[in-house]
Amino acid sequence: MKKKFILLALVVIPFTLNLSAQMAASTSDLKGSRILHQNILKAIKNNIKEKYYDPTFRGIDIEANAKKAGDLISEAKSIEEMDDIIARFLYLFDDSHLFFSPPSKTIKVEYGWEMLFVGEKAFVTKIEDDSDAFKKGLRVGDQIYMIEGYIPTRQEFWQFRYHFNILRPLPALNVILIKPSGNKYKLELKAKVIEDNVFMPSTRDLELQMEREYLDSTKQLFSDEIPGLAIWKMPNFELTPIRVGKMMDKVRKSEALILDLRSNSGGYEVSMGELISNFFDKEITIGELKERKSIKRLYVKRPDQKSFAGKLVVLTDSDSASAAEVFARIIQLEKRGTVIGDQTAGAVMQSEVIYDSFGLDAKVPYALSITVADLVMTDGNRLEKVGVIPDEKLLPTALDLANKRDPVLARAAEILGFKMTSEQAGAIFDKKK
Repeated sequence: MKKKFILLALVVIPFTLNLSAQMAASTSDLKGSRILHQNILKAIKNNIKEKYYDPTFRGIDIEANAKKAGDLISEAKSIEEMDDIIARFLYLFDDSHLFFSPPSKTIKVEYGWEMLFVGEKAFVTKIEDDSDAFKKGLRVGDQIYMIEGYIPTRQEFWQFRYHFNILRPLPALNVILIKPSGNKYKLELKAKVIEDNVFMPSTRDLELQMEREYLDSTKQLFSDEIPGLAIWKMPNFELTPIRVGKMMDKVRKSEALILDLRSNSGGYEVSMGELISNFFDKEITIGELKERKSIKRLYVKRPDQKSFAGKLVVLTDSDSASAAEVFARIIQLEKRGTVIGDQTAGAVMQSEVIYDSFGLDAKVPYALSITVADLVMTDGNRLEKVGVIPDEKLLPTALDLANKRDPVLARAAEILGFKMTSEQAGAIFDKKK
């Protein structure tokens, strides 16, 4: 089974599937796990050979490297090691949209905090009050200098998160942090470890859970409290074109818009196209999609509805990815508005998500995101590994984060001719949540 996700950010893996303890028990022995992972490796290799956008596989000898990975799996001493071997086989491609989501474990690990790169440094941006990290003094605005012996870098951050969140979640993380005051601390931050229920949920329960998760992940935050100014925080492009249209109906009541695409992980091409069409009264060429056997022009038709003619500022950060990056770059290339904030993630390809499973009585599911096309913008440049450089680079400081100030949003309002302090900007969406 497969499902297409166009311009999907790697940092969001929406297809991680839950595996019941009963299913896991059927593959608990290493012999069975090795057979399972050899089958997964073979299937992934065949999908790459059939579907990957570059028929030369970026110069990689896919057969030789798959054999090396298979040999390593035969000697692996744990399921986690086998997952890691397959992941490293895909790392060779250095492709933001080529990765796999392994069979889920029977436990779920919740760290209770998140970090994000601001410029070249990683800072805590979210933390749960009931987490061990909060109890031990971790706070928003703290810089994560080192974690589990690694100094995180912006270029390798996606691999870092993929490793610790998907491949090998740990019951505790050892970190060295730097407080806004400059003081340095070493902490062991324990995670919540939750065991799966041994009873399989009903189909209806699963559908309800998926619906709740979808609604949470696509919740749009909107403010028009300042007369004439609309502020729309868009978390991703996984909403329907109809929903995009309804949000734009709200926007049209104002003379200016701040579109907040910070931490927007990307999503569907059709939704991105719908959003673009609402800001132009002409056909817009996005670029060329270089597929395996052809090159296609990616464009947005002249809109049927009246486009929004007001002023526009787009906000980006290091977690703005895929469709969010494409939208921001189109606004720059067409000189339609101003982009401010941080340089974006540089994760822009077209991908397809393939769901598969192995097993007879108990099916063990996994998923593969595979790159099926490369995108070249109208200026002849790629965004992959580069990202969008904002027209005005503006980064919050550690103290801004700690005190819930948002100087980027405040500056956007100023550009559009409205007054807003960074404190007011930081509180707008807190009231909406």
